[in-house]
Amino acid sequence: MMNFKNPVHILIIFSFLLCISCAETKKENTNDKLLAQADVLSKEEKTPTIIELISTDIGFEKLNELIQTTDFTTKFEKEGPYTIFAPLNGAINKLSPKMLDDLKKPENAAELTKIINCHIIPGLINKQDIITAINENGGSVKLKTLGGTKLIASMKSGRIYLIDKTGNAGRLMVNDIEATNGIIHTIESVMMPKN
Repeated sequence: MMNFKNPVHILIIFSFLLCISCAETKKENTNDKLLAQADVLSKEEKTPTIIELISTDIGFEKLNELIQTTDFTTKFEKEGPYTIFAPLNGAINKLSPKMLDDLKKPENAAELTKIINCHIIPGLINKQDIITAINENGGSVKLKTLGGTKLIASMKSGRIYLIDKTGNAGRLMVNDIEATNGIIHTIESVMMPKN
């Protein structure tokens, strides 16, 4: 039997009780942290606008540079809904450096606007809508863009391709990226208007 008058025994018991108290406090602090994290994770994030998506995604860096020289920054922020076939950096890099430099000049704003308009369709069209329209129209469907150009959508090996008036084809890569004022599908080529 322990002698509670012995100072060593009292110190051991006190240390033991202190450890239990510390463990409970630590457990409470851990639970508080988990509750705080759960609270943060449960909050819905605000869906970005088209321009917020394009301006913050590194995959659209080149497209964003072009858009920033036009009035599309305002259009993609406040107007819509639009379906955007957004060329990725690699698609824009296929254009000649001279052409890219020329398109950024203020005197060529109308030409750049025509090209960007080739990638915009009024309204919301998701991937399944495109596939359904292709199937219902015998293997291809014409999509009228904001600029009046018609893109032909067709399927090959289960992938959707767009073909512009010049015969340039581009495959859709990532589909159905949602924005508050539209939907974005990425494309591997730049669509061009027919001059």
